[in-house]
Amino acid sequence: MSELQLYLNTHFLNKAQFAAACAISEAELNDLLAAQILPDPSYVVSEKATINSAVFGESDAADTVAGDYFRDTHITWCNRAKQLVAEHGWAAAPELMKQEFMRDYIAALTELNASVWHLQDCFEADGTANTTGLMKNAESHWKHFLLGTFGICTANPVSAAEIARKGVLQEKLSHLTANGSKTDFSATEAREILPVVDAFANAAMWFSPAEYARSSRKRLVDDMRPRLQAAIAT
Repeated sequence: MSELQLYLNTHFLNKAQFAAACAISEAELNDLLAAQILPDPSYVVSEKATINSAVFGESDAADTVAGDYFRDTHITWCNRAKQLVAEHGWAAAPELMKQEFMRDYIAALTELNASVWHLQDCFEADGTANTTGLMKNAESHWKHFLLGTFGICTANPVSAAEIARKGVLQEKLSHLTANGSKTDFSATEAREILPVVDAFANAAMWFSPAEYARSSRKRLVDDMRPRLQAAIAT
């Protein structure tokens, strides 16, 4: 079994498995996806031995079983989608799901702006919301939610708050390290940044062998930690 297939088997479910885990048929799953109330598969492996994602595009996928792969944690979102459809009908449920996501995501960003990192495109210096920037950010994240993006890059994407936390930590760490390119740190800087690396590592996925070399985890965690630890040791 390839390392890529092992990674997919560990963190993802194929379409039949995902539908079964959600207690619905594949046809019902297709209906939820078509209604844009549920994240798309995070990975699609083709019969031509390629793997495709909304984040990294197409990569080689030798010795990997073709199919649509859904993040196992997205069962939570499927259950909520089913509930909204049952309570409000197909016409209303997708917009209600979006409203819930946007509300929870904006609430999380507001708290993270105050406690983790100032989001200049979303909030003024005094914490007042920049409505235009905040809504643009939230709309973008809803779009990526539907594309299955957070199943790829977020360790526990079971809520808008978890998705927001990973994103804000990445923004903070990218700023402090010049997006992972900085190599010269003082011991004081390193001691301040290392806990951010640890927090981001807990919030981010490990990434599959097909994309790890291009991932934020490699750039901001695995490549960065040794530099910071060396700066502290000197």
